[in-house]
Amino acid sequence: MRTVRECDLELIYRLMTDVSEKGEYWLIDIPAEPAFRRGFSERGFWHENFGRMLITDKEQEGRIVGEIIYYRNADYRAGYEVGYQIFKREDRGRGYMSESLALFSAFLFESKPIPRLQLTVVAGNEASRKVAEKCGYRYEGTLRKAAFHAGKYVDLELLGLVRGECLPLQL
Repeated sequence: MRTVRECDLELIYRLMTDVSEKGEYWLIDIPAEPAFRRGFSERGFWHENFGRMLITDKEQEGRIVGEIIYYRNADYRAGYEVGYQIFKREDRGRGYMSESLALFSAFLFESKPIPRLQLTVVAGNEASRKVAEKCGYRYEGTLRKAAFHAGKYVDLELLGLVRGECLPLQL
């Protein structure tokens, strides 16, 4: 994993917005390109309430395979929500996300004064839920009809990880 560099912007935006590569559980959210570029130029995609890192393949000269983010979901909640995606179908199921989520979670707990992290998974997305559970996230409940997806409202499963449950950062 690594932070975003200015030279990455065109490729990342293209990967993020390639709808043909999104899986059946992807919740459509395409940022406007000017806003995306402004987010980088203003803060490098890294500040108190939002951060983005790239997931890379170490054996293929740092080829970008996905992204992982944290963000403040609501001002009254302690901690952050985490989101992630592998950009291309052929890179899914190869362990990139499990390794990245474990590392990212440990990093956030060691660098931020937060008690918890959480993430949501579209109900039925067993692959994403397995990744979260493998990294110590535990099911906390279902948010019924919480997201609009593929023409209908779907449930989201909420998974959480508290500081004491996270394995320490290992580099």
